Amino acid sequence: MTSRIRLACAVLLVSLLGGCLALPQVGVLLGRIALSSLGVDNVRIGNYHFAPGLEGIDELTLLSSGLALAGLPVNIDLPLALSLPANAPSLELQGFAWELQVPGAEPVAGEFDQPVPLHAGETTTVTLPAALEPRGIDALPSRAQKVAALLDLARSLSTSGELPPGSHLSLTPALPPALARVVSAPTLELDVGDTSRADDIPPAE
Repeated sequence: MTSRIRLACAVLLVSLLGGCLALPQVGVLLGRIALSSLGVDNVRIGNYHFAPGLEGIDELTLLSSGLALAGLPVNIDLPLALSLPANAPSLELQGFAWELQVPGAEPVAGEFDQPVPLHAGETTTVTLPAALEPRGIDALPSRAQKVAALLDLARSLSTSGELPPGSHLSLTPALPPALARVVSAPTLELDVGDTSRADDIPPAE
């Protein structure tokens, strides 16, 4: 009986040591996730959708339409691609926290709470919904100016179909609770074009 107990303790010790040695590798693996933007989709203010490349926005018609556009954000869908190197083991994120900075817009942050499976050598696509407001819109004195600022932001995003240069996106992966207690997930960073960090806007709180 004593020998069996000793054997069980030895196996348990080896397992614990193996787990401890593997934990730092989890952080390394998370740091190897490649993050890229796939553009900007579905730009809209309320029920008004902006088709890519649309230029002839009739601001006077919108101002007189009775829609309370001045109190609404510019909503966008942001498809993202995440991938692991071909020789990396697969893993599943429990979602992620995100922050987005876009030139001319207030910084925004949120949580993506859906599982994100990642497999070696393959690309996983997720779509991040974001609501943007023009920078300083609350200080504009008139409804017309606020609507014009919203339209300028929506037009710039829909015309290019991309995040503008200077945009910055960061994701912090969420890990299973047991693992999160012993491993800190690194933050994944994506700078678009000019890395001026969105006119030095401070990070969203």
